[in-house]
Amino acid sequence: MTKKQLVLGFVALLVIVAFLYGTYLLINKPQVTYYPEVNKVSSSDHIKWSPAKKIILVEYSDFQCPACKLFHDYIRQELETTKDPKIQEIVKKITFVFRSFPLTNIHPHSLKAAKAAEAAGRQNKFYQMADLLFANQDQWAQSDQPQGLFLAYAKELKLDADQFQKDLSSSSIQTKIQSDIRSGEKAQLTATPTFYLQGNKVSVTSFAEFKQLLLDTLAKSP
Repeated sequence: MTKKQLVLGFVALLVIVAFLYGTYLLINKPQVTYYPEVNKVSSSDHIKWSPAKKIILVEYSDFQCPACKLFHDYIRQELETTKDPKIQEIVKKITFVFRSFPLTNIHPHSLKAAKAAEAAGRQNKFYQMADLLFANQDQWAQSDQPQGLFLAYAKELKLDADQFQKDLSSSSIQTKIQSDIRSGEKAQLTATPTFYLQGNKVSVTSFAEFKQLLLDTLAKSP
């Protein structure tokens, strides 16, 4: 074997090693779980709990998603209406942000429901409509004409029915929901509900873990 052949062989070996190392890095790329952009609250976001925006909990949710309903019911019953002073601190000090992420490929009425909540939000009743949508999920999710039920919920909330129906088809509401969806997609959202606490994607396996995570965050907060 000549010197030239040795050099060419060595170069080829380096190329192969570099290729294999690059492939390894690509396959074993660390999973990103921190998304600072998610933590930026805009004027169009729907917030509740603390107005301070010092500790921010963002939820991406689908009104037709059964798991989202379970979390919604848990939050309502175990966090928002509790008389436990320790748990009440969660609602007092954490800012909750709700963003819609309708999974229309498996939940055909989810986008319509998100529009109903946004339309109610135009009359300052977003979270009240959200409560009704989750409480009656089985009813409207199985209906061929859910819009009629959404209008009934609007009347139950004493909204201006004509304005509500007009807002349902407004382009600005569609734009708002699409903005929520794009925000979730940038944060690698794959399922609902998904929560982000201070921009960090929340990974828990139970309601108890979820609550403890919030309490631990409060304990570390100045």
